[in-house]
Amino acid sequence: MKSGLTVVVPNYNKAGYLPKCIESIEGQTLRPDAVIIVDDGSTDDSGSIIDRLTKRYPNVRAFYKAENSGVSNTRNIGLSLTDTEFVTFIDADDHYCNKRKLELEMSLLKERGGDAIAYSVTCFITPEGRRIMKKKKASYYLNGNVYDDLLITRKWDSVMRDYVIRTETLKEAGGYNEKRSLFEDYELLLILARDHEFYCTGEYGTVYTEGAGLSAVDRNYQVKMQEEIIDSELKRLDDRHRKKILLNRKLLLLKRKIRSLI
Repeated sequence: MKSGLTVVVPNYNKAGYLPKCIESIEGQTLRPDAVIIVDDGSTDDSGSIIDRLTKRYPNVRAFYKAENSGVSNTRNIGLSLTDTEFVTFIDADDHYCNKRKLELEMSLLKERGGDAIAYSVTCFITPEGRRIMKKKKASYYLNGNVYDDLLITRKWDSVMRDYVIRTETLKEAGGYNEKRSLFEDYELLLILARDHEFYCTGEYGTVYTEGAGLSAVDRNYQVKMQEEIIDSELKRLDDRHRKKILLNRKLLLLKRKIRSLI
């Protein structure tokens, strides 16, 4: 029985992580119809690893880019190659830690109906392999209309980028902004949250490898890039909504500052 789901795996020089990532996908209780590895011009041994994986797993196929052009473009290519009703993404250096991750999210979508988006709790691992469990109380994870919370950045880190979504919904949203190399996933979440509800399974789903991405970028630059996205989004709102967001954001930042001083 077909699942109606494709998993897109963007990869750039992650040959050492790829096998575990793909094996965790293939070990799901709900196996995806397709796994598309989009290689972003890797210069390591990714090509030979991908070749072995496509031979081992019939539902795995690969697309090779001639040169490196960034993760947003790589994800968008994977999206353009997707022909199933649903799609999800996982970076090559991450993997699923829950065999039921995809099953739980697809079941949640059926339960909620409409054009909802489903996600799970994320845990983290160091490059050395030490698991860092960061699961919070169930009330922490955003459900329903999450737009204001994401914009205020209240609990915004509860919704990560490996959610399951209707393929057409993501295509209509424009996919990832290829002009951005930082917070492109946050920007897309805000766009999606304007018109769609998010729901969390409450269970662990994906393990993210720490030590790259945001953790490797200067903190001040991170803040600047995130504020740029927030300011752009605020311009879309009417005066009353904008003032509400700004007030709540000011209070939240004040609380965070107080906590940091305690």
